[in-house]
Parts: sequence; C-alpha cells; structure tokens
Amino acid sequence: MTISVFSVIMSITCSSVILFAASFLVAHAKRVRWGLLLFIFILGFTRLAFPFEFWVAKEIRVWKVYPTLQLLAEHELFFGITTAKLLLLIWMTGIGIGFFRFCKKLKNIKEIIRRSIPVTEDDPLHEIFVQAVRSLGYQGSMRIAVTDAFSTAVSAGIMHPIILIPKEMRFFSKMELQGVVRHEITHYLRRDICKIWALNIAQCIFWWNPIVYILKCRVIDMLELECDERACLGMNDEERLAYLEAINHVLSSGKVHDIDFGMGYARSHTGRFLERRFLDVLYPVQKHSDEVTFFLAAISIVLFCFSYSFIVQPAGMPKSMEADNVEISLNANDNEDINCFLLGLPDGTYYYISGMETKGMLTEQEIQNPPYNGLPIFDYIP
Repeated sequence: MTISVFSVIMSITCSSVILFAASFLVAHAKRVRWGLLLFIFILGFTRLAFPFEFWVAKEIRVWKVYPTLQLLAEHELFFGITTAKLLLLIWMTGIGIGFFRFCKKLKNIKEIIRRSIPVTEDDPLHEIFVQAVRSLGYQGSMRIAVTDAFSTAVSAGIMHPIILIPKEMRFFSKMELQGVVRHEITHYLRRDICKIWALNIAQCIFWWNPIVYILKCRVIDMLELECDERACLGMNDEERLAYLEAINHVLSSGKVHDIDFGMGYARSHTGRFLERRFLDVLYPVQKHSDEVTFFLAAISIVLFCFSYSFIVQPAGMPKSMEADNVEISLNANDNEDINCFLLGLPDGTYYYISGMETKGMLTEQEIQNPPYNGLPIFDYIP
C-alpha cells in the first residue's frame, strides 16, 4: 500500500465522481433516504482522504496523456521553478486565503452572537422556545437571543448552541414562531452545523475543484429538506401551513444571504428548490423500503472498493526523459555494456529500457520478479 502522484490523481477523480453522483441523487431522487445520501457523501470524502495504491490494483497504461502532462509539469518556467511547483504554490496560497476567510467569518459570527440580546423568561418568545424544546425532547443548554444581523432565524454554535431570531420575526404569529424554533432546534440535534463546517473546510482545501461547490449547495439543500421532514413530524395541516408561511414571510422581506457558520430557516435557494420544499412539507414523499436502501448502500460500497482496484499510470516517458537524453547514475560497473536496465523515478516507479527505448513502466513489486529482477538500476537525475 503506497501513495504516489498517480494514486492522488485517481483519488481526486474517483471522489469527484462519487460526490457528483450523490449531488445528482439529492436533486433528482426524492425517494432515496437522507441517511443513504449522507453515507455516499462520506464514501466520497473517504476516497478523497485516503489516496492509497494497493498492490492488487490493476495498472492501466496511458501512452500519450500522462507523459505529456509529465513533460508540462517538469517544464522550467523561471528561477528553477517548474510548472508543477508553481501550481502547488498557487494551491497552497489558495488554501491559506481560504482558511483566513474561514477564521474571519468565524470571528464575525462570534461577534454577532456577543451583540445579540438574550430572550428573558418573561418574554413570550421564551415560552414558545420552551414548548418547542419539550416537544422535541431536547434537554440541553441551547439559548435563544434576538439579533438585527440576519433577516432569518439562524442556529449557530457547536459547543454553546444558540438560536438567533431577527427582530422582524417577533411579529410573526405564535404558530409560525413555533415552526421556526422547531426547525432550528432540529438543525442542532442533527449536527448540521458540524456538517457545514466540514464543507467549508473541504472548500478551503479543494477550492479549485468545481465539484466541491456543487457538493456544498446540494448538501445544504439536503440538510434543509431533511430538517423540514423531521421538524414537521406530528404537525397537523394548519401547523404545516404556518411553517411554510413563515418561510414565505422571510423570503418576501428581501434577499436572504447564506450563513457559512450556521443553518438558517429560509435561505436564498432557487425557485425550483423552494417549490420542492413546500411540496415535501405538504405532501411528504414515501421513501424507499429498508431492503431497497440496504441494496443501494451495498452497491455504493462495491463501487467504492472498485475505485481502488485500478490505477492509471503513464506507459512511457515524455521526450525530455527518453533514455538517450537523460543523465543517469549507474549502480553497476561503469564499464559494463548494458542493453537492458531499469530507470528509477522519484515516485517509486520504474521504466524498463531495452535497446535505449522505453518498453513500459513497472512497480516496485514487479521488478522483483523475472525477467526484471537482477537488471541494473539507474536513478533518474532531472
């Protein structure tokens, strides 16, 4: 089990496919259970976090694309900096900027919480909060406060959870406020804020990958739909209508900006998503049975494991690395006439050279077996 530049490329590619498939299911497969979708998202992140190359993996040789990319990556631009080093520098710079913005937003939300006004026990809003907490069976230290920083209710905080209610919402009806508070408490109980933090961190690291941005939007959609489903359990038709009316009031008040470190009651989603959200609340969709869900989960695991069963590698060297154009360090007798040898590369793979022509690429395991074992090994010196 090793890690090479090729296994990292495979990891990024396969994880992007998995996450894109999960995002597609969120948008178009209404009967798929939320737990299964979350499981597929976890598989995608796992494939990204563990870019290993197993010895049983079948190697797929590419003769043109990878060697060309290698040539481009090793092209020297200026002051000894190659294209690969420049791209790595840009990546690291983007990560630094992303985490700086991450910390800045975290500081802003903490300042908003600090400036918020706690709801006292004699406030009617506190009574609504207590009723919602009891109805959901929550027994924790969550607080509720009023703020003028948002136009929608927001649940924030992981260690010290708090619900922030905008001043405008105080004029909502009691039934509407009950739905709002239930929604935000449900977000906390489902650990949705932790999931949002994880998405923001992934976005900071893989800021150049468009799949990450699509993923973030789809996961937020999924969390909102799942929260609606859980929050509306046990509600009658009148309460469900009040629940949706509160969303409509928030959206009609103006543009609602997305909150990076909390979950809002109503966000600036597309009209198509809002239509689905309203229909799902009024007419809940019957989800797949346990048997179908288990079958889909099993298929997901099989495909996940299959992604480790092969790896794409270059089958030849780019022109700048052909055997007659490189300087080599001989590990055998310098005066020996050698027609066949192995050229070791920095990533742990080897090129098999015969008659000064590249015949293929080998792994460390393959060179231990005939007819390659015993061949002299040269170290590639760029």
